[in-house]
Amino acid sequence: MDYRESIVSLGITDKLLCPCCGSQKHRVNSVITYGFYFLEYLPIFPVKRDTQVQCLQCQNLAEVINNTSDRKLVFSDFSLAFFNKLRLLSTFTGSIIIILLLSYYFSEEQEKHRQSQAYIEAPKINDFYYLDYRKTLGDRRPHHNYRVAKIVDITGGTVSLTYGNYFYPLKNSLSDGVSFGQSTNVHYFEKQRQNFSYAELDNLFEQGFIYRVVRPEFSMIGSNRAVYMIDGNPVTNTTVVKEKWHYIPGKRENTKGVAYLEAGHINDRFEQAFILLKQSAELGYAPGQTNLAELYLSGIEGSRDVQKAANWLLQAALQGYQPAIEKYRVICQLEETCQIEDFYRALNQAGTSYRIDQPLKK
Repeated sequence: MDYRESIVSLGITDKLLCPCCGSQKHRVNSVITYGFYFLEYLPIFPVKRDTQVQCLQCQNLAEVINNTSDRKLVFSDFSLAFFNKLRLLSTFTGSIIIILLLSYYFSEEQEKHRQSQAYIEAPKINDFYYLDYRKTLGDRRPHHNYRVAKIVDITGGTVSLTYGNYFYPLKNSLSDGVSFGQSTNVHYFEKQRQNFSYAELDNLFEQGFIYRVVRPEFSMIGSNRAVYMIDGNPVTNTTVVKEKWHYIPGKRENTKGVAYLEAGHINDRFEQAFILLKQSAELGYAPGQTNLAELYLSGIEGSRDVQKAANWLLQAALQGYQPAIEKYRVICQLEETCQIEDFYRALNQAGTSYRIDQPLKK
């Protein structure tokens, strides 16, 4: 911080009497000392103001003490006072810029907070959660302050997250790590999944443990390849958008049913989706069976039926469809009557190839 003096000439006044020669003609100077950052050369705030009068006849220079009648006489002239205020305003240039920048920053942070709240209330697969471990009560290593998590599955009202294997000391380093594509590394996220209800996620967000939620955009990067991006940077590996078409019973109905679910402008989209997905499931198409189970879990088609959902998930799981296996494990964890060993036994007897990334805990 550097300090400079600015001398402002306020003009001539005839309201003061010179104690030396008796003349009433004085030139009034206001000396304003203000501080500013010497790199930017912007005045931040005035720290002192001294007003002096100099007689034009005898050149006598005198200070005008604060709160005296002489000072009131000097600044009773409207033009002098107005010019003085304009000059003071210019000395606040740096402060005004800082206030505007801070206002923009906090308004942007508030918008990010509102957007994150909306994403928490309506989560989607591939949402990125930025976590602040300083809000937890458990012990943590030095500089293990921030971490990333990603939604990998939503089964009914249960959201499955995988955590990143890396911790960051600063929020900026976390954002930079995501922007630099660290999350595209195959070993970036853990294999294990952590399950949360919507209410639990909302509570973690209110506590500040989840301090930001980012929803990547699905962007095409070629004629048949796409990737999820955050702020124009890829955060997932590329995927094939359209595979070579082969006729598979139930696939067409499943594709149409999913399209109905995403068509928000159609009033009866859930009913139409349910009809198509049930046709797909009855034809033995595993993704269709899994999507139909989701409708039974959410109760969209009329009433929530966990038993029917579990039956369709079992049919899809027996075909080795990994998403159905994971979803069955999720609902089995929530239902006390479910025995996960029976599920594994059925998979083994059917010769199903599957993987278990995390032991199930009840």
